[in-house]
Amino acid sequence: MANTFAPFGFRQAGTLEGNAPTYGLTRRYLASSDTSLYFTGDVVQLSSGANPGYIAQPTVGNSSVESILGIFVGCEYYSPSVGRVVWSSYFPGSVGSSSPCNAYIIEGEDNLFLVQCTTTAVVGTSAIGQNIGFGSSLQAAGNTATGISNVALNSSTVGATTTLPFRIVDTSCNILPPGTNGADSTTAGAVVLVSFNNQARRGLSGAQA
Repeated sequence: MANTFAPFGFRQAGTLEGNAPTYGLTRRYLASSDTSLYFTGDVVQLSSGANPGYIAQPTVGNSSVESILGIFVGCEYYSPSVGRVVWSSYFPGSVGSSSPCNAYIIEGEDNLFLVQCTTTAVVGTSAIGQNIGFGSSLQAAGNTATGISNVALNSSTVGATTTLPFRIVDTSCNILPPGTNGADSTTAGAVVLVSFNNQARRGLSGAQA
């Protein structure tokens, strides 16, 4: 059954075997004046620009000298329009407060994520152990009703490039029930299981295969 392209960002799916599971989140600062939108499942990095030490949207998802930080999963910020701190599954950009926002990030280096691939190439079982980038142009374009990301892995980047941010651990044809969207590893748009590769808590490494 051919896959339908319906990305949902990076969805936490457990940890690497042999590691104690932890689902702790790291609190990071997000500038309230940041005009970018952040959705649950988006990739973030530490800013090296106007707000060093705060999170920022990566401008390059395929091969960057700057490591990623982790996966955005929500935030809390003071909203002048309602007069109180609000929790949100996405950040709407420039909330009009002078106080920095609290963003919550999955940074644990042994976390696993289910992610859909773009439809530019087939990513099958032969890609297990390879590295892969993501479509940075798909970030900040999620669903404002649900707060869910629209980002997907860039299937045309699969390879041994050391600086690619993610490592393919498995394909969903080995995990998801047959007939589930994304479970067909023989056609483009498959869902795969990935871990961090070029990430702030990890040293860089080449592909395993």
